[in-house]
Amino acid sequence: MKIRSVAHNNRKKAFEVKTSRKTFQLPYSKIDPQPSVADPIIRVFIDKELGREGFTYVLDSGKEGTVHIEQVLEYNQDPSYLRDALLYKLTVEAQRRVKASPLSKREIIRRLGTSATQFYRLLDQKNYQKSVDQLLSLLHVLDCDVDLLVRAKAASGEAA
Repeated sequence: MKIRSVAHNNRKKAFEVKTSRKTFQLPYSKIDPQPSVADPIIRVFIDKELGREGFTYVLDSGKEGTVHIEQVLEYNQDPSYLRDALLYKLTVEAQRRVKASPLSKREIIRRLGTSATQFYRLLDQKNYQKSVDQLLSLLHVLDCDVDLLVRAKAASGEAA
């Protein structure tokens, strides 16, 4: 996801990051080095070296920090980012399970009722066009149980 604009807001003590879909906030407390009253941000810009997927800020002391869009999306719990992260984790686990499985790839494909091409798309961690359903089906064929754990967030002062 490309960043369209970025600005710092010292009153809110946060960056305002605009993308094509939404504007996100990222508090100064989530970055390193952190600006302060004695060492404020003097410049912030979209970093072209990161393919416009991040920004760099410069403090008065000369210290620099870089923030990638993934940090912003993770902090804001963006649903599409969280979905992609879940797909990635499931895909990596499926790859591991396929390697360890006594079943041949041809047998796995047959049990899935799909094509070899679709099977290899499922195992491609860069492919985010697949569904969680498809990965769950693959893991089921590999004799895996997948449990979804939902828990309350830890209080801000507690260790997770």
